[in-house]
Amino acid sequence: MSLQAWVRRTRTPEPAPVEREVIVIEPMDLLDAEISDDPEASPVLCCTGESAGASAFNALWLKRIAGSGRHAAAVSVRGQGNTPAAPGGPDACAHDVVQAATGLPRQAVLVGHGRGAAWAALAAARYPAAALVLVAPRQMPKQPPKPVGAPRVLLAVGEADAQSKATQAVAGAYGVAPLTFAGDAAGVFTGPGAEGLLDAILSWLGNRD
Repeated sequence: MSLQAWVRRTRTPEPAPVEREVIVIEPMDLLDAEISDDPEASPVLCCTGESAGASAFNALWLKRIAGSGRHAAAVSVRGQGNTPAAPGGPDACAHDVVQAATGLPRQAVLVGHGRGAAWAALAAARYPAAALVLVAPRQMPKQPPKPVGAPRVLLAVGEADAQSKATQAVAGAYGVAPLTFAGDAAGVFTGPGAEGLLDAILSWLGNRD
């Protein structure tokens, strides 16, 4: 069998195209004269495994990220929010994340929550993210792919999950120590520890990205 024939046989088909919902908030959208877009700061693209999709980040996360001077965005992958359902599993969802990231003005930080962390990890193997943030990851690949360009990786988990086998496996795969936050995965958007978690992520990003 020729190399070209092998490539045609083994290449993963391109996922069915969808019109993706992407919510964007820029610093100028906050109508605060003291906040301006930092041209040196990487945009932040968020995705979650929850069915609400991008809108889950709208109440707190996107406004707080934009308030730090960053271009803030969130994507609904296929079947979430206002993005229509389409064939494809985790790889197709990762494709949606990559496509949303390439539409941002600069190299983006990828933030994934829950199952969205697995999609962000897969996306980072195809897209050279400025950094990768995994929040309370679920259904991660047994062997997460190596991110393109070796970006910094932050793993954030609820206190109850800090010592779990799943957390330790992800931490070991990326060579990082998990950051713990109060509450659990369900409370990262509205729980008592939500603001503290987001502040910790922004502080971590502010060190370099």
